Amino acid sequence: MQLSIITPEATLFSAEADMVTIPGTEGEFGVLPGHAPLISSIRPGVITIDAQGKKRRIAVVDGFAEVTPERCTVLAETAMDAEGISAVQAQARIDEARRRLELTETDEARIAAEKHLALAEALKFAVGEPLFE
Repeated sequence: MQLSIITPEATLFSAEADMVTIPGTEGEFGVLPGHAPLISSIRPGVITIDAQGKKRRIAVVDGFAEVTPERCTVLAETAMDAEGISAVQAQARIDEARRRLELTETDEARIAAEKHLALAEALKFAVGEPLFE
């Protein structure tokens, strides 16, 4: 099936995939070629892509997934490919996001900081590290 993961800034993934697992708001769900049509909102988490015998993980915060028998399109508000990110880098992003959250003074800034923290936590999970130590 054709899989596309798109943010307002860029297309993070656009290729054939054997399977994709998406963190829907009602729970994680897997999509295979020929899947029944579906539209779901997305919660913060990790999209796992199985393509050509390899796994790829993308941290995501908010958005929608549209599934048809031939394709899956994810429109994400914020997403980041975990490829090339270490656990140390992911933790540094969490620490920075927490600092930003503590310094917020407006509701708008707090919402943005909370989304950055959610993305950083999803990224840490995507690189295979536990969130809580």
